[in-house]
Amino acid sequence: MDHPLETGMLQDESGSPITGAARVGIELRGVRERLGWRLTDLAAQLRIREPYLAAIESGNLALLPGAAYQAGFVRTYAQALGLDGEEILRRFRAEGSGVNAKAELSFPAPVPDRGVPTGALVLLCLLLALGGYGVWYVHTASQAKLAAAVPSVPVDLAPLAVSSKPPEPPAPPKLDASAAPSMSSAQPPLAAGAQTISPAPPTAPPVPAATSPVTSTMPASNGKTIQATGDDWVEVKDSKGNILFSKLLHAGDSWPVPDMPGLTMTAGNAGATSIFENGKAGAPLGAASTVLHDYPLTAATPGSATTVPAPSTTPPAKTN
Repeated sequence: MDHPLETGMLQDESGSPITGAARVGIELRGVRERLGWRLTDLAAQLRIREPYLAAIESGNLALLPGAAYQAGFVRTYAQALGLDGEEILRRFRAEGSGVNAKAELSFPAPVPDRGVPTGALVLLCLLLALGGYGVWYVHTASQAKLAAAVPSVPVDLAPLAVSSKPPEPPAPPKLDASAAPSMSSAQPPLAAGAQTISPAPPTAPPVPAATSPVTSTMPASNGKTIQATGDDWVEVKDSKGNILFSKLLHAGDSWPVPDMPGLTMTAGNAGATSIFENGKAGAPLGAASTVLHDYPLTAATPGSATTVPAPSTTPPAKTN
């Protein structure tokens, strides 16, 4: 339902008539007040900030964010009051409010293409070539004048002048074939019955025989195998204290015990160490996380039975 605008003369507080865009804005405010709507409620309904609606009612559209928003806000506000949005927008424009006033754009004029003529370019290159030739000619003439100004070496000092040509090496002396004694005449005559001794042929120096590196072979296993069921550091020594094996074993790792007398073993985790003998698994050699010292793997002397003492274990150190 459209609501007509008041067409009577509107006056301000001093009695002066109100004209221009302010008159249109006051007429819009009058329609809103007759409908009993508050400006705050209308701003929330239209999703337009209240200061913008107040600027429309006061006819000060310069407070709106831009020309594109001015026309949209005026049209939406008029339609919300039941008025013809296009007519209200036309009246704002007629009153000179500047709604949707298009700004005059000033574009720079294109600069004309001012290329260098071909003839001028050729002439410039020719001048540069002539200038370069002149500089070279002047420099060469000055160098020739300097060379001509140097006096020649006097005759009495000529023998002291250093020759630029290196002296030729002396020719080797020629040997006179008639003066050279022959090998046969230089040798003394041999006595009757003496044998001619021919020089011994040179002999090649003796070639040393190839030597193969000495490798230490580990004796075959005696049927025992060290088996790890967890992380376990194992060290095996012989009867003289030499270390034969030292390695961190993991679960599933094993090491065959060689057939040597007096082998002992030290294990860092007795609970994860067991001895397999002829394929039969043995029990763990101690409690978990305890150190096993000098466990006998083979007998001290060949042929004697291996005596397995109670394992000497050391509990791990406690950390605070």
